[in-house]
Amino acid sequence: MKFSLVLGMKHMFSNLAVILQNNTFVESDFTLPVPVLLAKFSFLPISSFFPEASSSFSANWLDTVQQSAIRSTLEGFNVGISGDGNPVALLEQAIALTHHALAYSYLGLYYFKIAAYDQAIATFTSAIEQYKEEPFFYASRCLVYRLIDEDEGAFYDYQIAKRLDFNYHSVLEWAENQAELTYFEADNLVIQELESKPKQLSTDEINSLGLEYVHCYSYLKAIGLYSAAIAESDNKDSNLFVFRGSLYLKLTCFELALSDFNQAIALDENRSAAYIFRAKVFESYRNYQSALEDYAKAEDIDRDSSIVYEERASLFERLGNFEEALLDFDRLVTLNPEDFYVYSLRADLNEKLEDLPGALADYSKAIDLNPYYSDLYSYRAAIREKLGDPIGAKADLDKFNELEDE
Repeated sequence: MKFSLVLGMKHMFSNLAVILQNNTFVESDFTLPVPVLLAKFSFLPISSFFPEASSSFSANWLDTVQQSAIRSTLEGFNVGISGDGNPVALLEQAIALTHHALAYSYLGLYYFKIAAYDQAIATFTSAIEQYKEEPFFYASRCLVYRLIDEDEGAFYDYQIAKRLDFNYHSVLEWAENQAELTYFEADNLVIQELESKPKQLSTDEINSLGLEYVHCYSYLKAIGLYSAAIAESDNKDSNLFVFRGSLYLKLTCFELALSDFNQAIALDENRSAAYIFRAKVFESYRNYQSALEDYAKAEDIDRDSSIVYEERASLFERLGNFEEALLDFDRLVTLNPEDFYVYSLRADLNEKLEDLPGALADYSKAIDLNPYYSDLYSYRAAIREKLGDPIGAKADLDKFNELEDE
């Protein structure tokens, strides 16, 4: 068991490390859409995400690169990220030429690496000015703000990154909890029991241990566990690829996640979870058509899977396709009639559709199901105010304040 865990920890590469190891890139890759470009060739300023020092772009290949901004950017990576030199001149040259997103990310990562946090923040701020819709740069600046205890800035960037792509919520939450891992694991009896077993774990035990690691934010250990199980198994289990891929997704290692979901589907084309998770990768890449196709495939496999309707409705809503979103939320309510949360989701959409009576009815139902969730009263108060019911609105606000004070 201990051998498997150590072996698995070695599997934690960044997307970039895998690409460099396999030499699977061409010059045109560096003109991909920015979300895909950053996913393939960069990583967040987290120490465990840095590739090994031996990972670099070969000098012979760089000599063939025609675009000077790309060549300067990748040379800058070799000098300052893979190596121990100073890449600032190279990366600033690339930024001056084309404002290349990778050049900003590598420069920020270099400053993070040498603990020049003010310069890292300034670099990520400049990147945000150029790429206002890229959650990667907000998340990167958030992580550096945390290092200097700039809580207000970190919280602001966290909120923006989460709004732009909820996967960044997961990785930022994981990073924030890393200091507590030892305590979380020490208090977890399942982890203590299964880690101490002298024999090979069964499939059920692997799944249980992996789940407990996830609960404790030990994502790297869980990835190691699943990687070892995959490597040691003669008959590959599609579930293991889904489990590992879901963790790569949480860590915004999108290319590794995509590879795992593709492998899961190749092993079992009826694995609905693999399509749902792969759709979320496509959403992060803003490849919305592929995401919708995967959600449709998951729906075909399991028409009673509420997660399909919730995720697709959220995507439709972000795309402004409110009527399609409403159909999915209606289906979600049918599948989960006792879940207050689904009514609150539909209520919010009804408000956007200017169906205020519908929003009021849904918030009221949500409150019936969960009368102790204070925010629901605040939301309903706003609807009642719009409907010309100031007395009802005041009663809801009073209840909101009462619950908040408890």
